[in-house]
Amino acid sequence: MSDLRTVDGSALARLEVRDPGDEIRSVEVRASALTIGSAPDAGVVLSEPWVLATHARLVLIAGAHHVIAEKGTRVLLAGHEVVDAVLHDGDEIALKDPETGARVTMVYKNPQATRIAPVHHFATPPGHPVLTIGRTNADIVLDQALVSRHHADLVWEDGAHVLKDRASANGTFVNGVRVDGGRKLAPGDVVQIGTFRLTYDGDSLDSFDQRGAIRLDATAIERFVGDKQLLAPTTLSIEPCEFVAIVGGSGSGKSTLMTALCGFNRANRGKVSINGDDLYAGYDAYRSVIGYVPQDDILHLTLTVERALHHAARLRLPADTTPGEIDVRIATVLDQVEMTEHKHKRIDQLSGGQRKRVSIACELLADPLLLFLDEPTSGLDPGLERKLMITLRKLADSGRTVVLITHATANIRMCDHIAFLSHGKLVYFGPPAQALPLFGAADFPDLYEDADEPGTTEAWVEKYGASLQHQKYVVERPARAPVAPSVDQVAENQRRSKTFAQSRLRQLGILTRRYLELILADKRNLVLLLAQAPIIGILLVLVSRGDGLTSGKIEAKKLIFMLATTGVWFGVINSAREICKEANVLRRERLAGLHAGPYLGSKLIVLTLLVLVQSALLVGVVVAATKLPKGGVMMPPLLEIYVTIVLAGVAGIALGLCVSAIASSPDKATSLIPIVLVPQVLFAGIMFGLKGPTAALSTLVSARAAVDAMSSIVDINNLSSPLPLPDEPQYAHTSQVLLAAWGMLAAQAAGYALVAWLVLTRRR
Repeated sequence: MSDLRTVDGSALARLEVRDPGDEIRSVEVRASALTIGSAPDAGVVLSEPWVLATHARLVLIAGAHHVIAEKGTRVLLAGHEVVDAVLHDGDEIALKDPETGARVTMVYKNPQATRIAPVHHFATPPGHPVLTIGRTNADIVLDQALVSRHHADLVWEDGAHVLKDRASANGTFVNGVRVDGGRKLAPGDVVQIGTFRLTYDGDSLDSFDQRGAIRLDATAIERFVGDKQLLAPTTLSIEPCEFVAIVGGSGSGKSTLMTALCGFNRANRGKVSINGDDLYAGYDAYRSVIGYVPQDDILHLTLTVERALHHAARLRLPADTTPGEIDVRIATVLDQVEMTEHKHKRIDQLSGGQRKRVSIACELLADPLLLFLDEPTSGLDPGLERKLMITLRKLADSGRTVVLITHATANIRMCDHIAFLSHGKLVYFGPPAQALPLFGAADFPDLYEDADEPGTTEAWVEKYGASLQHQKYVVERPARAPVAPSVDQVAENQRRSKTFAQSRLRQLGILTRRYLELILADKRNLVLLLAQAPIIGILLVLVSRGDGLTSGKIEAKKLIFMLATTGVWFGVINSAREICKEANVLRRERLAGLHAGPYLGSKLIVLTLLVLVQSALLVGVVVAATKLPKGGVMMPPLLEIYVTIVLAGVAGIALGLCVSAIASSPDKATSLIPIVLVPQVLFAGIMFGLKGPTAALSTLVSARAAVDAMSSIVDINNLSSPLPLPDEPQYAHTSQVLLAAWGMLAAQAAGYALVAWLVLTRRR
């Protein structure tokens, strides 16, 4: 749809004017403002004697054309007199002579301004106290992927309308505040459901779908860390369906500006608004309509394209979305990025450009209005770069606002505007073609080179500030931004603390299934993990006696020590890299509303299943060649030993996840593994005596509790010893000792998991 756009990126609209004699002429609306009147220089010149020099105007405001009547004139829209009204494709405008009744009619044509039919008079009729709101089969149908099948109800109670959310996936908001249960409506309240904003006037709801009409305004945003200023105060406005590139040299502040615009890393000062709404204050209301593709991959490489998108769709789309609807949505987004033929390939088998397009497809699943991309063309050859830029241009033309960071300039003219940064300062915002003559550069590489010269940044800021481009794009554009009341930050903080248990449980199920698929997909790693258990078991059998658990204290302690520490090692080694290795995926999913609890829980569940198998293999090999005690404490000794090793493994999993949450990379997590495993040896209570502080410290060591449990199971105090060793009460063959040891392992697992959860939550 690039043929429907003007040079500056606004939708190319036209007016079909009916002249005397019923002749029809077409006038293209190329500028942001167009006058209609008898003046020779008017955009639409009319010859009727009663038409004033400037009778009316067409003005582009917040991405939509408005027809505005001049003072003393009469303008009719669809037969009704208006002063200022939004135009939709096919609207008929009429100028009327108040004395004779003569008219001049015009039809507004703009395929990107399709009408979203207002829903009028939703007062509850007698006998029908409830009106349902949802995606399908509802009284008020809002057909959009972010709307749940049964999203909310409008109920008549005690002479007033009450809006009740039905545990919808993406929430129902009134004036930017999420509805928890029910909310009584007052005239003027703005209800937001998905991308729809519905204005309540007392007895009706007027709906407006924001798709294709998202305007992004940044007003004096500034970001700094300590005393270091990363982004100087910056003001810019991006209008609907525009394709904007943020460019500049390394360290110029490009990522800082983008992440401030999308709310990923917020500006310390200033304001970012979407259609006049404060983005930061009402972020939960807009979280699901913002797409963000970081520079690194945000998908698991071992899954196929189709399966990766399937899991992402289940996480981001409403809970009542049917499998058929998910399949259709996946097919649609793959077609949009031209990746349909690769849907059955594993992502790690795709080229860099193809992986980037799959990441974009993942963001398109929720039909975002704003799409941000951080260096999507990095590492691509010129052909792939051009193809990706064409794809992004098409996405903008289809009704989205697209913002990207790029170093490549070969295809920069596909963008509507560029924001050029130098040393954290905006030195230019406007059409790409107008930047070069303004700064006297022959091409964009020269522009980059000149920007590095000392004093250039300040000179360019001053030159741009005095230019027509600055007046048009930094002064006049923001002045046209819609004004709306901000949402109180306290209400925002309260809303962030409110979540639905159903949402967390659903996320847990989706993430558990996905993680299980990831474990099974990496068959080589899975085989290595499972092979550890029988190999270690065989080695233990080779160095221990067949009656090691029953012949005497010294031999029993050796075998108990190795079994206990091995169980902990299984858990730590399995989990220590599992969070940090997918940090990019987690960071993006947290931005989309993923809770830390379900994510951590999915790791615990799947890795516990792995430990169950590993422990069975280890115990199976050892028991095959080792004599067991005749009786356990409460159950058969084989089962009690197996339970102990499993619990030690689970505690090790939680400890490993804690390490993985703290570490910033898999390599750093690997370097931390010895630091947490060596204490399992030192404080297990076998090799060294534990007294005072060391005994207290051993309560944090899972191997110590596992040793206590297994020593109790084999009744080690009653085994013979060549030395007169005293009985140790922590090894007593009683249910109290065994259950206390098992309880300690469970408490350690819960404690380490809590630490991991706190770390992930603080990183939000």
